[in-house]
Amino acid sequence: MGTLGALKPEDPRQVGRYQIVARLGVGGMGRVYLARSPGGRFLAVKVVCPELADDDDFRRRFAR
Repeated sequence: MGTLGALKPEDPRQVGRYQIVARLGVGGMGRVYLARSPGGRFLAVKVVCPELADDDDFRRRFAR
């Protein structure tokens, strides 16, 4: 695994039921975090930018 980014004050500490552990990357659509499930499994969680999250067209494309 590459270098993990430290969480910044503006980063969430939890998304849904997943505990955020580190920042994996940042791009034009949002941020990707390393997270841990309640069962202890690691996974990536993508959090899209608020302006995109409000766009119905974007949400449809993202869901595909």
